[in-house]
Amino acid sequence: MPEEFSKINLTKVNQIRRFKIDYRTVTNLQFTDKLNLKLQTFTDFKAISGILLPVTSLKVARPVFPADLAHLNTYTSIHYPKGKMLVIVNYDLYPAISASITQYVMDLAYEGFYADVYRYHNGSPVHLRNFIKSKMPVKGVVFVGNLPVAWYEMSNDFHGAAEFPCDLFYMDTNGTWTDPDGDGKFSTHTGNLNPEIWVGRMWTPDQNGNNAALINDYFNRNHRFRKGLGGYSNRALAYVDDDWEHFHDCAFDLMFPAANIEVINDPTTTDGDRYKIEINEHRGWAQICAHSSPNGHSFKVPGESSEWIPNTYLRDTNPPNAYFYNLFACSNARFTQAEYMGGWYIFDKPGGYSSNGLAAVGSTKTGSMLLFENFYGPMAAGKVIGDAYTAWWNGLGTTHELNEIQWYYGMVLLGDPTINWWSGVVPVLQQPFNNQTFNHYPRRTIFRWYPVYLPNTTVRYYIEIDAFGARTAGKWSAETGRTWLVSGPLTDPVFEHFFVGAQRGRWRVRVKAGSIMCPWSDWRYFKYTV
Repeated sequence: MPEEFSKINLTKVNQIRRFKIDYRTVTNLQFTDKLNLKLQTFTDFKAISGILLPVTSLKVARPVFPADLAHLNTYTSIHYPKGKMLVIVNYDLYPAISASITQYVMDLAYEGFYADVYRYHNGSPVHLRNFIKSKMPVKGVVFVGNLPVAWYEMSNDFHGAAEFPCDLFYMDTNGTWTDPDGDGKFSTHTGNLNPEIWVGRMWTPDQNGNNAALINDYFNRNHRFRKGLGGYSNRALAYVDDDWEHFHDCAFDLMFPAANIEVINDPTTTDGDRYKIEINEHRGWAQICAHSSPNGHSFKVPGESSEWIPNTYLRDTNPPNAYFYNLFACSNARFTQAEYMGGWYIFDKPGGYSSNGLAAVGSTKTGSMLLFENFYGPMAAGKVIGDAYTAWWNGLGTTHELNEIQWYYGMVLLGDPTINWWSGVVPVLQQPFNNQTFNHYPRRTIFRWYPVYLPNTTVRYYIEIDAFGARTAGKWSAETGRTWLVSGPLTDPVFEHFFVGAQRGRWRVRVKAGSIMCPWSDWRYFKYTV
């Protein structure tokens, strides 16, 4: 097939970070599938899912935080600086994953997000969108399991007509979406086109999105990652097949030191075997640029036929080892398709090795993300993935040209939008042990934690020490929106302190990695009796 190129109009795009890549003429992605996959249609999807009425929504009671964190039971802007969000769970799936959702809500709270959880059942995408609008303002929504899917159709896609899932429908809460022919698929989008919220999908590749075991495993890995127990990395991989060789490092150097980025874009090396090697390396982010389908990736080999890597490689052989992915790989994130490969980047089939994947951006159609600087630039400034993804969309401006609809309207964020690579850079505390009691005076206390190593990045530590009742009787300082003592930056993982009195105390530590302030560790408690 002759190469086809897109003419990208950059004059209307807000360059959040100045573009280093020339996007003016880009080789179009092609749907490529060695196994002759029949791409799921809206009719196929409707036959499986349907639209059932009436709509059922049930708010789930928020978990009750322990007494020392009781201030997190009530929303205030001081205790929840990152705002409100929704976690909407398939109604029938919820009982099997309720413990995971409870832990997730508590993890979010500790990092500043106030999450309300709803069990949701039946209805059309319009019903679900109106439900979300009724809960505004929120920062974003996480969909867990099989929930209503909006489909978009166009007669003038890259290669003719196309229909595909479109989560932009939920992100843009005040735009106008219409279905003139009444066939259940939207085909026009007008008004204010900028998305107001982010949306993340946790739809498993099997059991029609509702595999409770995979979802529980995902949330367990998510929790361990947030607590510094699941590893971390500030290294990146740009694996760029032949047609986009000029993408080079895909603008990862906005977010990572150049020395930490592995760029593989030589047409003689971007084959299937090299992909297998690199996808198993431990990294923070990886971008894969290849002609693809929901079934796999195709890598060109000069003078030979292309090499095919099926979705089953990630599912059954070697799960991927990076934490986050940008899948410049057409239709790879078509989550309604059974066994879609994008899902196997973040979900982990039991047995064998463990996947590190926690989030991926990709497309449900022929097309993917371009203008990478507008995505990685905000993350370099400390944005979580959801906020950076929304900023990338808003960078397109208030109008969307045909070319932008062709490339971007299938974009979807899979996994958790509230984290990024540095979310796992959390020190593991050593001493004092939790709830340790001291009876010596003077109250000289040595605090120690395990060091954090990030290559080619300056690491500094900050420690917060709180004394119960020291600022306000009967309260921790955090309950009043204040602090007792924050010390740093520290170069070594140790701190000496003379504690204030015979009372309870607690401590926690965080890292500043370069210019990014990483999350706090959990509080650890101690007590002096003299």
